[in-house]
Amino acid sequence: MIHFLKYNLIGVVNTLISLLVVWVLYQCFHLNLVLANFLGFVAGAINSYCWNRIWNFKSENKKRTETLRFISVFLFAYLLNLLVLKGCDIYLSDNLANLIPLRISGWISPGYIANILANIVYVLVSYSLFRFWVFAPEKITNHDF
Repeated sequence: MIHFLKYNLIGVVNTLISLLVVWVLYQCFHLNLVLANFLGFVAGAINSYCWNRIWNFKSENKKRTETLRFISVFLFAYLLNLLVLKGCDIYLSDNLANLIPLRISGWISPGYIANILANIVYVLVSYSLFRFWVFAPEKITNHDF
């Protein structure tokens, strides 16, 4: 449970870094929003890798293998996030009023609810893969001696 709490604390910092990068690139330099968003995610991912490796999971694995796994998980979780975001947005745009009371649905947009659901999926999937695949201790085999 402590790993999950640390993971989420690191995630809060990642989010702040991502928001700052997007703000600078999009608001100040007028970069394309999708590109600014992706670069913000990348900046957060770099922070995530460093802090999860050093502080959360205290990994001593080979950096090359671990980095490639981290990038794979990051891209998979990011694409899954986009898929869930788009699917939920489409579904909720047509069905939100039927799912929650009208007085609440007037305050919350389908896209915002879709974003929350997509981020929950992102956190659960990426945490599981980081913990049990990317930062899992490497097994020592006989040929390592």
